[in-house]
Amino acid sequence: MGKVRVIGLVKLADLVRRQLAGPVSAAALEALRDRVEATLEDIDLGLSDRALTDDALPAPSREAFRFLKGVDFAAVRTSADAADGPYLRGTVSLPGLSRVVQWLLDALSGPPDEARRNELHDTLRDRLEKIEDLLVREEIAPEHLKDPSRSALAWLRYFARRERFDAYVEAVARARPIFEREAAGIGQYPPPARIQFCTMAGLYRLRATRHGTRVSLPVPMITFSAEAFAQLAARAFRRAGVEEAIYQRLLRPEYQDALAEVEALCGRAEGSGAGAYHDLAAAFDRVNAAYFAARLTRPRLLWGRTFTMRKFGHYDHVHDTVMVSGSLDAADVPQAAVDFLVYHELLHREQGIGWRNGRRAVHTGEFHRAERRFRQYDQAKAALKKLAAGRS
Repeated sequence: MGKVRVIGLVKLADLVRRQLAGPVSAAALEALRDRVEATLEDIDLGLSDRALTDDALPAPSREAFRFLKGVDFAAVRTSADAADGPYLRGTVSLPGLSRVVQWLLDALSGPPDEARRNELHDTLRDRLEKIEDLLVREEIAPEHLKDPSRSALAWLRYFARRERFDAYVEAVARARPIFEREAAGIGQYPPPARIQFCTMAGLYRLRATRHGTRVSLPVPMITFSAEAFAQLAARAFRRAGVEEAIYQRLLRPEYQDALAEVEALCGRAEGSGAGAYHDLAAAFDRVNAAYFAARLTRPRLLWGRTFTMRKFGHYDHVHDTVMVSGSLDAADVPQAAVDFLVYHELLHREQGIGWRNGRRAVHTGEFHRAERRFRQYDQAKAALKKLAAGRS
């Protein structure tokens, strides 16, 4: 039997979970409940017409569907402090904003001469001023924006300062010949290299176009030296032996400072760890006190946007972020399972990145021994195993 796909169901469940995690007004809650009830009714009718159950949904959609079914909107407490406006968190898109940033990225990938550089910076500041006026006029806060719009706004705000804009252009000039040299002889990536520093996940993205090869890199890499770009370009074109050196550069103060500044300019709107049913901040406090003598500083704590059934957590050393799958933010998932996931990821943070033959060594024997010190280890593992099997 084929799977029944419901477009947008996982996004809706994530939206509901995020709204219920923070202050919500009575009007916003009512609108959210109406939307959820209409969606669930449509899905129930569709499944009933085909004589199917929700087992016919793909696993992430099935978890999202069951999550929405289990929400008791009548029990949700509303807050008079919550903005009673027309916007929910993460729902507002600013049409054309991402296109403006992409146009600037393309224009700067040359890099431009002095006159063109001045013209582009003036354009950037002019566009940003218009956007800021719009946000004030429409009472749109950064947390209301969808991820692409929020990231584009952060990029404009960061590079509106002339010294950062000039550092961008200089970094393009350093990186471009290095990437072209490394790509030489590889027909898949034609010259010229079009270097672009953007808000993105990962180390790099390569895309061949009719105008050359677009090389997308994270914004904080404007701090990279020519040597660092040489290591990164070697890694990008599939040569071994440099990944450890690259990650060490990502952890340097200059990179981390630039990363923090970008994120402070609304690059990310979440991080408290509050969920609809479980609170990652509370889990961190319990685990920190029980296993780390309360000495750890709190990392960014995020619920994943999808309902994954196999990979339940991740620790990002570069962004100091613990992410836990949204599938654990459910009423039938025990607190011990959430605490165990947080403990597991904090162990990664504590033990750092291990390397073996040029590759990361993550789950070592030492790690597994430390993991078993969790006092409810068997109970937590059993709960996660059940969840991975589909909560049968």
